[in-house]
Amino acid sequence: MKKYLLVILTVLPLSLAHAQESDLEKPEDAFATWTDIIVRKDFSDWHVGGLVEYCTIDKGQGLKNNEVLIRPVVGYNPLSWLRFQLQVDFLYSFYSGFYLRYIPDMTFHWKASDFRFSFRNRVQLSHHVKTGNVSPAIRNRFKVDYLIPESPLSVHVAAEPYWYDRFIKTRYYLGLDYKISSNLSITADYIRYQHYDPGKPHQNVVYLVLYVRL
Repeated sequence: MKKYLLVILTVLPLSLAHAQESDLEKPEDAFATWTDIIVRKDFSDWHVGGLVEYCTIDKGQGLKNNEVLIRPVVGYNPLSWLRFQLQVDFLYSFYSGFYLRYIPDMTFHWKASDFRFSFRNRVQLSHHVKTGNVSPAIRNRFKVDYLIPESPLSVHVAAEPYWYDRFIKTRYYLGLDYKISSNLSITADYIRYQHYDPGKPHQNVVYLVLYVRL
């Protein structure tokens, strides 16, 4: 069943992309960099933490943007395989202004041998402070980690479709995690945004994260 789920979540977005892209000439791919510091503190079944992020984004067609994000997080694990989490994003875009994003999610996770699987169900409400516009989105992500035996390294792949009033894009991940110590780790990802709108460029992202557990 898990294998079929992975195939569906990977192939379906690609099929949708093929069906929705027209014969219009697609803009050249854009490029972005994301740099994060993530801090987390566990209290039995609860955890709190936060994220600070800085992004440089090439939107294509000559549009450039930088973003700064601060994200407090609180989470609860009622079961070993289930996590609830709530986060609020304070996002400032140099291109379009200030946003608040409210993001509850629920994640199922399980382990089989040296593999770890997770399926995250996320709702995102983005509020543009100046205009008052609110846009809801659904972002469900399926992720597989391979924990290399007797090594601080692990690798992962993931697929994350975005649904607004339709599927607008899918985010694909390929990454490497390195555990420096029990409290410190780093992650490096290549992320590919596959846009289904023929007027928007696909995007390639280099994503670097420092994780700190207190």
